[in-house]
Amino acid sequence: RACDEIQGEMVLAMHGRGYRSRVIASLDRPFLESGCVACGRCVQTCPTNALTDRYRAKTLIADRRVRTVCTYCGVGCNLEVLLKGGEIRAVDAVSDAEVNRGHACLKGRYAFAYYRHPDRLRTPLLRKDGELRPVGWDEALDHIARRLDRIKTQHGPRAIAGISSSRCTNEENYLMQKFMRAVIGSNNIDGCARVCHAPTAFGMRKTFGTGAATNSIAEIGAADCLLVVGANCTEAHPVTGVKLRQRAMKGIPLIVIDPRRIELARHATVHLQLRPGTNVALLGMLSYYIISEGLVDEDFVRRRTEGFEDFRSAALNVDLGRLERITGVGRETVHEAALIYGRAKNAMSFHGLGLTEHYQGSRGVMLLSALAMMTGNIGRPGVGVNPLRGQNNVQGAADMGVQPGLGAGYLDVSNPEVRAHYERHYGRPVPAEKGLTTPEMLRAAGEGRLKALWIMGEDILQTDPDTTHVRQSLMRLDFLVVQELFMTETAGLAEVVLPAASHLEKSGTFTNGERRVQRVNRVIAPLEGTRADGRIMVDIMNRMGYPQAGYDPAVLLEEISRVVPFFAGVSRDGLGPDGKQWPVNEDGGDTKILHTERFKIGKGRFVFTDFIETPELQGDDVDEYPFILTTGRRLQHYNCGSMTRRTPLLDLVDHDELLINPS
Repeated sequence: RACDEIQGEMVLAMHGRGYRSRVIASLDRPFLESGCVACGRCVQTCPTNALTDRYRAKTLIADRRVRTVCTYCGVGCNLEVLLKGGEIRAVDAVSDAEVNRGHACLKGRYAFAYYRHPDRLRTPLLRKDGELRPVGWDEALDHIARRLDRIKTQHGPRAIAGISSSRCTNEENYLMQKFMRAVIGSNNIDGCARVCHAPTAFGMRKTFGTGAATNSIAEIGAADCLLVVGANCTEAHPVTGVKLRQRAMKGIPLIVIDPRRIELARHATVHLQLRPGTNVALLGMLSYYIISEGLVDEDFVRRRTEGFEDFRSAALNVDLGRLERITGVGRETVHEAALIYGRAKNAMSFHGLGLTEHYQGSRGVMLLSALAMMTGNIGRPGVGVNPLRGQNNVQGAADMGVQPGLGAGYLDVSNPEVRAHYERHYGRPVPAEKGLTTPEMLRAAGEGRLKALWIMGEDILQTDPDTTHVRQSLMRLDFLVVQELFMTETAGLAEVVLPAASHLEKSGTFTNGERRVQRVNRVIAPLEGTRADGRIMVDIMNRMGYPQAGYDPAVLLEEISRVVPFFAGVSRDGLGPDGKQWPVNEDGGDTKILHTERFKIGKGRFVFTDFIETPELQGDDVDEYPFILTTGRRLQHYNCGSMTRRTPLLDLVDHDELLINPS
């Protein structure tokens, strides 16, 4: 039942009868051919250990258990780590956790061996005579402080930039942006939280006033229609994907909008298999049919929104034939999906980077938000618009101000009152001029305007587009600092490399995709020679003349609660085992559902937009490139694989695949 009813894979079966009966996988085929996704739920559930894995038997000798939060995707699963003699023996999912209810994917459960991998960095490295050589922490940090002070004096604070990480804790991201703004005096701070999710944040702020998920994962059980746009959940967010599949298998209508026939599409009531990058056109068609079929919640629209009449007029004047040709999806199929969504009492949508990482990404999010508003699917259980965050702390990194124009709490640094607010808490003035985004940093480095860059926990040489351009830009820098677990491609170009502690070796908080701030608890002592990213930032801040108290995540969280308005009632002790969803009031009460009575901006705003083709597909040479390449995540690995490829998961998948449409 664990495999059939919870995971929905239906891999396991019983063979034989009576005493000779045994559990088999997929008609007794070898394990690797069975279709098993190695979630481990059957092993954790089995009361007799008839089903087990290489780690399970070791739990019998465990002498300590520590609850923490997974470091991979943005679902935020709670895990229980079992230890013996200071070494991790196994990982279980927490059965009563609000987020995952005893479920985990193979990465959360099995991909932990990287923490003791021989490739871990164990000492600071400083480039001398063209080679990175081991040095002590004091020498490395003193060198960094001298170099940054000199560059700041000679070229000004805007010649220095920082890139923070969605893999790090809220406290560490907060310190990184505080370091850039209060110590360096520059808003040149960015990270993948903005790079990947700015379209969602911008689009939802424009329509709702808040760029975060409106509801909770658990509310999937209250929805009677599910819409998934540009998200391969069963691979990228496996626990959320399982919950969606469970509902679809019970007959709840599921609409999937995706260019590929992803696993969820097999369970979909309607699969809208559009041409890559044409989400805006397809959502425009859905808007047309919902309005023309009289499925608009006129009362909700009248009371709680503005701009709908202009939206209605624009939506009803679209050329359906043109949009049909653009998307490649027949209008009858779109019509069917619109009727299902529009007639549902509680329709809940989820979207991923397949919607947002396009030329019109923000516009797509605005149209998806419009679908929810026009049908009244906002502000109650089982509805809403819910972005799926790609990394464990994407939401938190953005909340903490890892953006060039918005400080901690999404406050606009160009506003004098906001700068005064930060100055009261930081004790230093914050610059007004918007900083550089990551692409702008690389361009400025290539042009010689950016002299120094500090990268905390990102391997941009592998993950950012145009590797040649990234490499050339990084090599033009006068000074590059990288904090990492391993010697990544980016770290190999640095003047100073600092060995960081993994999430298993430090405490703090992560904020998952449903705005849930959760405690991360240190499981084991940091590897000898490494330091938590937060401690590194505190050490360098003090060396550069800024009196930052010693690194204590609980104390830092108290500071954050004074600076970030929607963290007002957040404290480490007050979070409890299941965390709290912001905004958290001063009395500690949290918010499960956003926009219940009113939107953050008062009334929700309708914004219609027509489809515009991606510029890259409009050039004179477009015919020379007949293929479109799309990328996505793999169930067995995570992003560029710097962690998962140093675990036994490499035995399951040791190479990438290129899938080609045969037509």
